[in-house]
Amino acid sequence: MSLTDLIKNVKKWSMDRGLDKASPIKQMQKLSEEWGELNAGEAKSNQEKIIDSIGDVMVVLTILSQQMNFEKSEIILDPSQNNRSTYEADETHTDILLLYGTEEIGMLAKLMVDYLQNPSLNTNAMIRFHIRNLANYISRIAINEKTTLEKCFEIAYDEIKDRTGKMVDGVFVKQEDLEDGK
Repeated sequence: MSLTDLIKNVKKWSMDRGLDKASPIKQMQKLSEEWGELNAGEAKSNQEKIIDSIGDVMVVLTILSQQMNFEKSEIILDPSQNNRSTYEADETHTDILLLYGTEEIGMLAKLMVDYLQNPSLNTNAMIRFHIRNLANYISRIAINEKTTLEKCFEIAYDEIKDRTGKMVDGVFVKQEDLEDGK
């Protein structure tokens, strides 16, 4: 499945569950969680966890872009559509790419705080810029893992597409976690 199709499918999945209208602040928390899992996968040399986490980060970035009402998010999220697609495996070590990604997440968080403190600030262009950069870094991590961003994203989408649950305090909680009391 193409990145464009995956983005459309995740947006529809998000709308069906009310996530598209939830707080981008909560989605930033989810981004931090998934980014931590990606880092843990790299620290433990767990390729399966890395691939799963790359896809999960793409799901979160897609929903975050949707919550921010960004049009044409496929241009933001698809490195091949923003002249960021020429990269050879291991050109940059994954540890360095993870640090770059962490920097982008920090910048996203700062822009969100700036916006919350002063809603008249127009931070959308910069938020789009940092989401685009983060998508580029995870695409490169995927290449380092001898896979593609599309494959990682499709694995994540296949995992969530039939997931049920409900919104709790602005966060979608999957049914199995509701039943486990998590």
